[in-house]
Amino acid sequence: MHKSGDVIRQLVDIGETPNSCWHWLGSVSKTTGYGKKQLNGKTLLAHRWVYEMLLGPIPGGLVIDHKCKTRHCVNPHHLEVVDQAENCRRSVTTKLTAEQVIEIKAAKDGKKWGEGARLARKYGVSSALIHDIWNGRAWK
Repeated sequence: MHKSGDVIRQLVDIGETPNSCWHWLGSVSKTTGYGKKQLNGKTLLAHRWVYEMLLGPIPGGLVIDHKCKTRHCVNPHHLEVVDQAENCRRSVTTKLTAEQVIEIKAAKDGKKWGEGARLARKYGVSSALIHDIWNGRAWK
């Protein structure tokens, strides 16, 4: 195994099969559930660090999606580089369907004051998300 693999192996419970989650043995954030790694005085997300150590740099502006939905997993086969909008769509906390987003986008044309808040209440999301959808920052 490559030298970086030896370093990683000490910090990870690799599991019994190649498809198993690799559970991060180091520090895990109590608020987010993501593994953390200290390096050169900086705190890094463990899954991003492992990805870059084994697979190479993450292109600017992109994030890592945990396909297994286990936040402290660092198995590179469970990690995929995606944009933030795709990561949000795949999230287990996604509340909106594609059909609802189409309705929200359609409501932008000729919208009245308070329309964002009304849609937010209707769908149980924040009005900020409604505005992000309208402005192309979410659900592109």
